[in-house]
Amino acid sequence: MAERVPPPRNGKDEYSEQRPNESARMEPTASSSTSRALVPSSQEFVPHNQSQYTTFRAGTYVVQVPKDQIYRIPPPENASIVQRHRDPSKKKKPMCCNFICLGILFFFLLFIILLITGLYVSVILSKDPKFSVQRLVYNNKTRSNRPDYTITLQSQNRNSQAAVLYKNGGDASLNLKTQEIATGSYPSFEQDSGKSKEFAVIFHGSKIKLPTDIQKSSTTQKPQVHVKFSLSMDIPGRMRRGALKRSMTFHVECDFTVDTLVKGTRVLNQECQTNRK
Repeated sequence: MAERVPPPRNGKDEYSEQRPNESARMEPTASSSTSRALVPSSQEFVPHNQSQYTTFRAGTYVVQVPKDQIYRIPPPENASIVQRHRDPSKKKKPMCCNFICLGILFFFLLFIILLITGLYVSVILSKDPKFSVQRLVYNNKTRSNRPDYTITLQSQNRNSQAAVLYKNGGDASLNLKTQEIATGSYPSFEQDSGKSKEFAVIFHGSKIKLPTDIQKSSTTQKPQVHVKFSLSMDIPGRMRRGALKRSMTFHVECDFTVDTLVKGTRVLNQECQTNRK
């Protein structure tokens, strides 16, 4: 609301007499709780009723407006809309650009999926490791009075890009004809692609009567008594290619014949097969 100011007594405008220059007339008066507006000197308010209103003549007036009624014109959201229409560089992109971006993203995702699928299929279709018997050492001087059979095997990873991890705890048994004569445990190790490794498995004799063929071959050097063994192993393992891994179990069957069980035992012939379970 405008502040009422009584008219001058001497008929002169005291505001016009007190202002020294134009800059002083336009400077607002400081106030901590209100904002000020200037009324141009060319405006004059003429009331309809002299008894109810005061005549406002040319001069500088102070208008007090509460802070909670001060608004910004135009609002901030209108300013952003105007700026967006004025800037031609921010025009809406054509639909063809969106389709191109979606097509590139689709082909990129398709390439990643095909790559992962190819790696997974290559792990599934990888070749099984190949095993062979290298040596056998017979030891009948043990604390348990049961003989031990130390068999040296060779494992060959025939894959050029997949590694094989053999886990400990696989079941292994040594048989003579159809009778199980000893049991052992498969060791744990990792074999890189295209590599070969020799390792030993110790088979401890079972609580059975020693077969006649083993008794003769272990006590008679000449003439030599050949013994034919059968080796069976279930080996838990895992094929790995890069970050892809697949667990599986390898079942190994080896039939081999040795010339004698005394010192200097040689493997005469053998046949090994590996399958997956």
